[in-house]
Amino acid sequence: MSPVIPAVRPLPSARRGTWTFLHGGARRTCHVYLMADVDATRLKEARAASGGKLSYVSLLVKAAADVVAACPEARSMLQGGALRPRLAVLDDVDVKVLFDKTVDGERCVVAGTVHAAQDLSVLDVQNAIDVYKDAEVADTGPFRQVKKIQKLPLTLSRIAYRAAMGNAARRADIQGTFSVTSVGQEPVRAIFPMISGTLGFGIGRIADATVVRDGQVHIAPQFTLSLAFDHRVIDGALASEVLAHVKDRLETWEVS
Repeated sequence: MSPVIPAVRPLPSARRGTWTFLHGGARRTCHVYLMADVDATRLKEARAASGGKLSYVSLLVKAAADVVAACPEARSMLQGGALRPRLAVLDDVDVKVLFDKTVDGERCVVAGTVHAAQDLSVLDVQNAIDVYKDAEVADTGPFRQVKKIQKLPLTLSRIAYRAAMGNAARRADIQGTFSVTSVGQEPVRAIFPMISGTLGFGIGRIADATVVRDGQVHIAPQFTLSLAFDHRVIDGALASEVLAHVKDRLETWEVS
């Protein structure tokens, strides 16, 4: 019996952004992963107080931006080649947020950047995210650069991407000081993101779980927060402190 020959097609243009991201830098990053369970009680209260306006992503972006802004090592970005590596410490905390979009019938992930998130209110962060959330991937609008990448031949897109990543400020503008991705819309506990910068946070599904407070067992909404970090830039002890501080801010969120 002859083997069945599978159907083969070129890589869809909608996938070229992810291909460029992986082959242009993310695969060279030395990923290490951490994760922590977060009690989301205060976050749910904050969402309710905002009338559902605030998302869990925007709350995480703001909490993590404040923590990273206070830690110069976490705001550092590697630049230069293997023979002359250098660390650039960024002044602002730009946050790359991932969005699930459909382009020409193909599901793909695209990114938008919330600039100087440490200076924004959480509502301002949400408004910035909504601009990307409501936009299509088109020749005009916030995803116009993504559309350009999708139109380029793969070799040219990789060259253009790597040239842009050579400058730390430009790299932060495109890839963020850190990134945030969420799979909370599905019954998935955790995601461990690929990064081309120094830090990347992943948000899992929020579900009721048993937690212990003051020696008493309670049922509370909980999710897994993961952190990917580049081991060339920071070590596990500092990355653990960053994750712990973000967890603390989320669990003690002041509801206004």
